[in-house]
Amino acid sequence: MTRFTMTCAAAGALTLAACVPTPELSVDDIDLARYASAMAQVGCIDFDGITHAEIRDITGWKDSKLDKVEEEAIAQLQAIEQPGGGIRSTVGACA
Repeated sequence: MTRFTMTCAAAGALTLAACVPTPELSVDDIDLARYASAMAQVGCIDFDGITHAEIRDITGWKDSKLDKVEEEAIAQLQAIEQPGGGIRSTVGACA
C-alpha cells in the first residue's frame, strides 16, 4: 500500500509541476520593454526569419520565449499583426 501511495504522490507532483509556467516562458513588463527596444532596432517590423533571428539575437531569447512575448505584446496592443504577414510594434520609437 505504501508503494501505491508514493506512486500517486509522485504522479500528482508531476501533474502540478506541469501546470506551473516555467520562468523562461512567463512574460513581464521588462520583457515587453526589451521586445519593443529590439523591434525598434530592426525597423519596427518582424516580417521574416531574418528579422526574427535578429530580434532573437538582440534579446538573447529562444524562439519559444520570443513567440510568447510577441503574443503578449499583441494582446496588450503593443504590437499588431500586419495584413500581409509579420508583426509591427506600436510603442516606443515605433509608435
